[in-house]
Amino acid sequence: MDAQINKLVHQFILLPLAIRVLQHDRKNFSDFKMRNVYQGKIDSSITQLQQDLSSTKKLMYTQYHIDVKQIAQCSYRWSSRHDTGVITYTPGELKEMTRKVIEVYLYGRKSTDFERRDEGW
Repeated sequence: MDAQINKLVHQFILLPLAIRVLQHDRKNFSDFKMRNVYQGKIDSSITQLQQDLSSTKKLMYTQYHIDVKQIAQCSYRWSSRHDTGVITYTPGELKEMTRKVIEVYLYGRKSTDFERRDEGW
């Protein structure tokens, strides 16, 4: 698997995990008094993650013809027209990689501007 395909497969695996973590965190912020500050940023990051996941899927399916399926809790099988393989992570590796993805979308180069909501206290 070349570097571009490897990157796409990892994005395909990690972006949905990051989305689920942020959606879960968003629910936890609902009890905060200053939730509006956090929820706007999280919503913006989730939207950006979903857009990137959509473009990743489009590239994988239309250009590279790669299919990825989860076969166990931390194992994924990928297949293309000419090759197949299995990618296995430890839970700690998945957690750390997901944390890094979230950091990139919250603070790093993929961070987007957001509108703060004024929903009252």
